[in-house]
Amino acid sequence: MKIITSNLDQQNYSTSRPLNFEDFIWQEHIKKILKSAIISAKKRNDTLWHILFSWDSWFWKTTLANIIANQLWKKINIITAYAIEKPSDMISILNQLENWDILFIDEIHRLKPKIEEILYIAMEDFRIDIIVQDENMSLPINKFTLIWATNRLEKLSDAFKNRFIYKFHLQWYSDRQIQDILNKYFNKLWIICWKKSIEILARKCIPVPREIKNLAIKVRDYIIAKNKKLIIDEKIVKIIINELQLENYWLSNLQKKYLNILKEHKQIWLKTISTILNVDEKVIEKDIEPLLINLEIIEKTPRWRKLLKKII
Repeated sequence: MKIITSNLDQQNYSTSRPLNFEDFIWQEHIKKILKSAIISAKKRNDTLWHILFSWDSWFWKTTLANIIANQLWKKINIITAYAIEKPSDMISILNQLENWDILFIDEIHRLKPKIEEILYIAMEDFRIDIIVQDENMSLPINKFTLIWATNRLEKLSDAFKNRFIYKFHLQWYSDRQIQDILNKYFNKLWIICWKKSIEILARKCIPVPREIKNLAIKVRDYIIAKNKKLIIDEKIVKIIINELQLENYWLSNLQKKYLNILKEHKQIWLKTISTILNVDEKVIEKDIEPLLINLEIIEKTPRWRKLLKKII
């Protein structure tokens, strides 16, 4: 089991990865609350209380956790829940933590119930209860901040969720935020992009952090490869879109097939869509629909789906 640890001296970020809240364009209400919590922890000279992040998909949870650690000047320990296979793994991780460390666990919904139970007491009382030779023992551990991330919030028990003081659901980017982020990346890549070109390119990517960054890099690489000036006007942006085959919102093939099905029906049941696509209903709800719902392309009810606007 591998635990990644980092601090300000050890981190090796790319130049485009946000290092602080100011560079992290997004989630203003969440940043405001987190800043206050961090300031309070510093003034109290005590640990920051535990944080739970939930999201739809594709978000920079690790980046946000690293920013929190940076602001606190504390070490962060990063691990994915599926790597914690048994209670002894969790106990070992907790025992390795130094005072006020950050422990970031991704995909928290994958934790087994027995491992969750160990964390209940560790989170509240900073101790571990174990059995040694048929005797119950309580071992103190260093104070720490637990940051957990999940895209399956419904799989966590209420008892578990209630142990987090701070619970945030990460939202999709707006068109304006996508444009701001693209512009920031282009500035770092020494590219001048006209306002209208930014608006056009913003409609060509999934509205989440990594995809916006990826688009900026692809555009940069194309311009350099073609020996073009690092200026993107309306003429150049049309060439880029055609050459890189950029479609609105970078829809996957499955999403395109899904939308074509909806175009043929006034409204259609999820079960029917699943049968036509030969894809499990859970895959449709988790991987295909979130982006389309956010962009207000489809309407969703517990049973049926309806197309609101045509984009293909």
